[in-house]
Amino acid sequence: MSQDRYYSKKDYKGDYSAFSTGVVFIIIGILSLVFKRYNIEFIGLASWGYWFFIPAFFTLIGAIGHLDSDRRMRNNVSRAVQNRGDSSVKLETLAEETGIKPKNVLRVLVDLRNAGQVKYRYDTESGEIMLGETVNYEKSPEFTEPIAQKQLDVIYPSGEVNFCPYCGHKASAGMQFCESCGSKLS
Repeated sequence: MSQDRYYSKKDYKGDYSAFSTGVVFIIIGILSLVFKRYNIEFIGLASWGYWFFIPAFFTLIGAIGHLDSDRRMRNNVSRAVQNRGDSSVKLETLAEETGIKPKNVLRVLVDLRNAGQVKYRYDTESGEIMLGETVNYEKSPEFTEPIAQKQLDVIYPSGEVNFCPYCGHKASAGMQFCESCGSKLS
């Protein structure tokens, strides 16, 4: 992984599930205190449930750290995209500029596009990111869920697929890359 040494070691989470886990731990801890106060016996929760406050604390601290890290990644990618204006850029170049691993840049770009903060599409021949351009996502009726490459080869043995197997965007003949998610199609 020597090629990644200049990239941020943190991964982009993009979700807030850790907060809900922390809240569940807090609720169990509070229930244990209530059960202890009113002498309610339920699987012994009154005697050990208050220990859930400890993992709740560390889970929430970690969630806040991820939230801050994600915010910084979104700001870095957004700033890099705005500085480039309406141009094309390779994913690797954008990753180098921001100091974020390419897989995380892709996830940040999707979140920014879904939030309406950036506009981009992928060039269907080169796979470059075309900044400032919109993509009209059109889900193929044949697409049901992401398909693994092994399943794709079995379902479509001829190799002709009319949609992106990862996001379901309709693909036209000759497309090398999906213009919505940038996945390699051929």
